[in-house]
Amino acid sequence: MFKSHLFRWALTGALLMMPVALASCQKQSAGPKVQSYAQDGLLGISDVNPNMPMSPTYHTYGEDTNLMQATIDQVPHVIDSNIRINGPVATVNIHVPAELTAEETAAVARDAQDKLTKAMPRYTMKVTVSRK
Repeated sequence: MFKSHLFRWALTGALLMMPVALASCQKQSAGPKVQSYAQDGLLGISDVNPNMPMSPTYHTYGEDTNLMQATIDQVPHVIDSNIRINGPVATVNIHVPAELTAEETAAVARDAQDKLTKAMPRYTMKVTVSRK
């Protein structure tokens, strides 16, 4: 009688362990690769926070202003410009020659708006053009 109970327990244990054994023999799926944190001393926090100075995407307002100015310099007919950044809004005032027509001035405004929006997509651009 003791042997029969022992045999049942052993058989039950073997049957319960069979799915685990079968699962371990299957081919593992090619799921996501494990990636380690950057060796920045901050446990990878600079990888997820773009406003950290250690992050490669970190920019200062000065750098953003320089990039906007370089973009404005590519727009034809621009004499002078003024850039103000207030949080997520960048206000850009552009001065063009007085002899430009209203259509040419509007074209300069559209061109500047398009180029600035593409160069700095994180800002809401407000572009105004005045004749000087």
